[in-house]
Amino acid sequence: MGFMCVVLVLVFLDFTCGNPALNIIRYREDVDEWLNKVDNDLLEFNQICTKLTWDMMVYGADENAKTKTKAIAQARLAWKNKICDVHFNSELLTDEQKRKLYLLCRGPKFTEASAKVEMEVLSLMHMAYDLQVCFNSSAPTPLEKLRNPEQDNFGYPQPGECLMAEPDLEYLIKRQDFNPDQLAFLWYTFYDNIASSMREIFPRVVKSQNIVASANGYEDMGALWRDELEMPDIELQVEEFYREIRPLYEIFHSVIRHKLLIKYGREQIDPTGLIPIHLTGNMWGQNWGALIGLFFSSNKSLDLDKRLKEKNWSVSEMAEEAEDFYTSLGLPAMTDKFWKYSIFEERENSTMCHGTAANMFNDDDYRILLCAKVNMEDFYVIHHEMGHIEYNMAYAHQPAVYREGTNSAFHESIGDVIMHGVMVPQHLHRLNLLTDEELLSPDIDMFLLLHQALSKIPEIPFGLLVDEYRWNIFNGKIAEENYNKVYWKMNEELRGIKAPEVRSEEFFDAGAKFHVPDNTPYIRYFLSSILQMQIFKGLCDLSLFGKFQNDAGASMKAEEIKMPLHRCDIYGCKKCGKLLEQAMSLGVSVHWTQVLKMLTGQDYISTKPLLDYYLPVYEWLKKYVEVNDIPIGW
Repeated sequence: MGFMCVVLVLVFLDFTCGNPALNIIRYREDVDEWLNKVDNDLLEFNQICTKLTWDMMVYGADENAKTKTKAIAQARLAWKNKICDVHFNSELLTDEQKRKLYLLCRGPKFTEASAKVEMEVLSLMHMAYDLQVCFNSSAPTPLEKLRNPEQDNFGYPQPGECLMAEPDLEYLIKRQDFNPDQLAFLWYTFYDNIASSMREIFPRVVKSQNIVASANGYEDMGALWRDELEMPDIELQVEEFYREIRPLYEIFHSVIRHKLLIKYGREQIDPTGLIPIHLTGNMWGQNWGALIGLFFSSNKSLDLDKRLKEKNWSVSEMAEEAEDFYTSLGLPAMTDKFWKYSIFEERENSTMCHGTAANMFNDDDYRILLCAKVNMEDFYVIHHEMGHIEYNMAYAHQPAVYREGTNSAFHESIGDVIMHGVMVPQHLHRLNLLTDEELLSPDIDMFLLLHQALSKIPEIPFGLLVDEYRWNIFNGKIAEENYNKVYWKMNEELRGIKAPEVRSEEFFDAGAKFHVPDNTPYIRYFLSSILQMQIFKGLCDLSLFGKFQNDAGASMKAEEIKMPLHRCDIYGCKKCGKLLEQAMSLGVSVHWTQVLKMLTGQDYISTKPLLDYYLPVYEWLKKYVEVNDIPIGW
């Protein structure tokens, strides 16, 4: 079946004769007819591309799959170039027609040659990331040499064993019973294997990316990525957002550093300096959830991971519980095809393990690919990916050109909004993860807030770092010979994190994050960290008061109701679900400010809900700093 590369001859009408108004109507009708045919082509492309992508993620990319992918990519770029070369009289177009044309033609512009180079270099980046690390079969692993016979040794790589970099090594570095040398070994094993081969590839990626961006009028690829978010001054805005959030991060960083100092001593931790990344419980230092035990002794800690396991849920049952939250809001259940085709757990010879939601653009076919285990982090990932699916279903009635989030940051926010609803004490009690006594305990709020803060707050500066770093490579501010030096300097400045030892230019350590070899912009996650709290507050207002409390004229009676944001239980709120579905159903047909106003009553992004949510943690951290005389900053 061939794609229709339809190009109508759109003539400039002679408005000096006949009825000018009628001529404009006819012109617009011709444009609509053309756009409808183009949209049908786009849908057909999306169906074929997503099927090929899914099959390669699940079954691997053999030569046949690579050939098909290359062929469809070439057909698509020829199609896009042809439709975007058509010229219109923009003064005669409707606003909707202008938006469709903008969406269709934004992004990179390829020639056959530049597309070939792009596919080659990005394929090499993926190959460098999707690797197995095999341990010497003739000798014990360094972890084996270092292990303590009195420890539980589950999870140690055995001689001859092969592990995936992600998720296997990333999962192991969470273990808090490993000593610093063992954690450093895991970190070096992950980074050295990935980052060395990427060092030679990434400069080629930058050159290729800038060529296809400039071909469509962008200054560089960073400018192209920022265009998708439709925030003209985004570089200034994200800096301002982080300036507002940084005091919370700095005091949190300082308390974590103090806790690690108590655990590991001055040999490992500088009391006033940077935190070594391998001691954060996360390969990239962006999620400190594994450090929850630093705040609560084992007899006082609520081990939610352990309680999940004790429920004997499978991963698919965790997905059913996630679905239940969405359906409680009146949002649609996952489809039969979702349950038939989704993959929730790691398979033998897996080649792809990064959590992914797939819209197959084919009736009710939506899927998730995970390598999940029964724990709270993967319970979050399931809610997050299911949020993408709910968004996909909400705008499925739209023309293909509008079947995206109003911008990518919103698409990343929905599942996290729901997860904030999951993490309130009332819902955890509903899931039988908290006892009646714990639900009423004055300590439960701080435990859950710290649980959230450990996983969420470190992501904020990391989300800024990944793209500010790449923007500055694309625009030439970071020279190729300084890639790694500047990356770690930015880590130090933005988030107070350092590598176990000084890293040389032999490595491209930024490439150890999946989204870099995947060529995925990352500032969306930074913005999502803020948006999700703002949207959650909007839904809480709707649930409690029936209106947004930042609206003028909010009633005194409503204002008298005191409900901390971290206690707001939106489970079962049909008004919330209806509003969410209405907002998501618009897809990218409207500017994101309209969608945000629908969900919050505000048409601008605000950090206030996030800071309000974590205010009890901030006050607790301030007292801890005062009592223990802890220096803030690094």
